[in-house]
Amino acid sequence: MGEYGKDFKGFQFDDFERLREHNQLEFKRAKGGLPKSFWETYSAFANTDGGVIVLGADEGEDGFPRPTGITNVDAMLKDLWNGLNNPERASANLLVDSDVVVEDLEGHPLVFVSVPRADRRVRPVYVGNNPKTGTYRRNGEGDYHVTEDAYLSLVRDSLRDPVDGVVLGDLTLSDLCEETVDAYRNLFRATRPKSPWLGLDDERFLMRIGAAGRATGDPMVHPTRAGLLMFGRSEDIVLEFPHYFLDCRQVTGANRWNNRITSSTAGEWSGNVYDFWHRANLMLTDGLPVPFRLRPDMIRDDDTPQHRAVREALTNALVHADYFGRAGVVCIRNRDSVEISNPGLLRIPLELIEAGGISEARNETMLHIFSLVNIGERAGSGYDVLVQGTESAGKHAPVLNEIYEPERVRLFMELETSGLAEFRLPGMGGEGSPLVTRLGSPDDRDGGTGRTVASDIPRADLSEDELALVEAVRSHPGARRAELARAAGLSERTFDRTVSRLVERGILARVGSRKSGNWIVVG
Repeated sequence: MGEYGKDFKGFQFDDFERLREHNQLEFKRAKGGLPKSFWETYSAFANTDGGVIVLGADEGEDGFPRPTGITNVDAMLKDLWNGLNNPERASANLLVDSDVVVEDLEGHPLVFVSVPRADRRVRPVYVGNNPKTGTYRRNGEGDYHVTEDAYLSLVRDSLRDPVDGVVLGDLTLSDLCEETVDAYRNLFRATRPKSPWLGLDDERFLMRIGAAGRATGDPMVHPTRAGLLMFGRSEDIVLEFPHYFLDCRQVTGANRWNNRITSSTAGEWSGNVYDFWHRANLMLTDGLPVPFRLRPDMIRDDDTPQHRAVREALTNALVHADYFGRAGVVCIRNRDSVEISNPGLLRIPLELIEAGGISEARNETMLHIFSLVNIGERAGSGYDVLVQGTESAGKHAPVLNEIYEPERVRLFMELETSGLAEFRLPGMGGEGSPLVTRLGSPDDRDGGTGRTVASDIPRADLSEDELALVEAVRSHPGARRAELARAAGLSERTFDRTVSRLVERGILARVGSRKSGNWIVVG
């Protein structure tokens, strides 16, 4: 074979007779000219992962290709380029000259056509005049018409403006969960203590972060889709996103979950994305080893590459999810791994994600809201955070793949763990019974003094109220008394008694004045 045929677009064709058709390789007889089925495969490759079409070869009964040749190569190439540039034939021309190569195999001319994965902005790539009936995908060795759900997903991804920035004129700010907005503002205050937005009322603050806005010609302020997802209530969210569903489980074996939260647990919590992130983060990172390390301010630094990787994986799933898609966001914490999947496909090819430097969230406004409180990466370095997490634990690199029909992205990541807790977090439901699980290493001590710090207290040594309050303080830094009490599900009187016990045991401490200070978890 010629120079190109030996290595064309990553395929090794010097041993042509031993190749087999697969998801990115198709053989087509073309002796009498360009076959009609070429366009179906062109659409399928463009809407999936790209691939190479070999014209002038056929798949034999044994599954291996055999060259059949092409009677008039020049005429077929003319038909090919004319069709690519004819919107009646194909909706978009994705090819350049170097994507089409003519080769000779044992006296038989062959044409190799490399079809790239189409940019989301030109998808769906379809055949003929009807995109609904002319859009194809690739599955194994065949091309198939996409379902209506898949077609609509491709159309949504082709939009240039963020889908979550749409203002919802039929909702008001009173439809948002006040407790969630307060919790977010507390974390924003702790993260950005000098921000000029701290003095704004809720309406103006929500507008600044993209959670609210005004529609054209409407003087009223309404939530955006991002605001509804982040700060709304599940019963209102499903009216805009009928398939909205968030699910996080801890599984210890035999596919049995011992602890679970879902957005559909009516009445127990808001069910929105922001509150889910905090609850799911606790479940997914539970049992990860925390070395004893103090920051310069003598507060224990319990953040590790594994913790950061799990947080990034969770955040990615939530900001990249297609909330109009089916099946929802599902997070599963196994004893030694995390599996997180979300509806919707990757917006950019996997190789670009792995290379880093490019970030294209499906829900840009949600990513912005998260990033304002230092949750999530914006510089295209999110995958590097995942790799650093697995490398730090001596585990294999994370596995990221796409699943079609229904469209989903799945991430699998191995973990080094000191054991998966089987305790029930307040308001989370689940079937597990409490087991003794430590918050940290039994060797952790406070600066060599021998005093046991919070991370050395077994969970079984904490009452349900105490555990709820510790987690509330961790999840809502800078929050005031009434806000922490609400987050922990305690009355203010019970809050005061619980705080006193935790202070006496050296688990909580007060930083700052009585009026303007805040509670922290010691260590």
